[in-house]
Amino acid sequence: MPSIVSRCLSCVVPVLAALLLVLGDSQPAAADVQCFQRLRVCYFQASLKADIWEMWAAGLDCELELVDCVRRAIIGR
Repeated sequence: MPSIVSRCLSCVVPVLAALLLVLGDSQPAAADVQCFQRLRVCYFQASLKADIWEMWAAGLDCELELVDCVRRAIIGR
């Protein structure tokens, strides 16, 4: 039967490791404002599609482009 100390450590150690990982990064994580401006334009263009399914697919494409843009802004590649 595990002791109380080992049970507490098994809960606290993963949280501390995640906190160290987040705070240990030297770059601030900030998305570029340009990503969200592009998303707005992309959503506008998607709304001009003739069919609801084309609008839906274009909107999903816009969201994928946003994720890629934010990833590039944070990572830098």
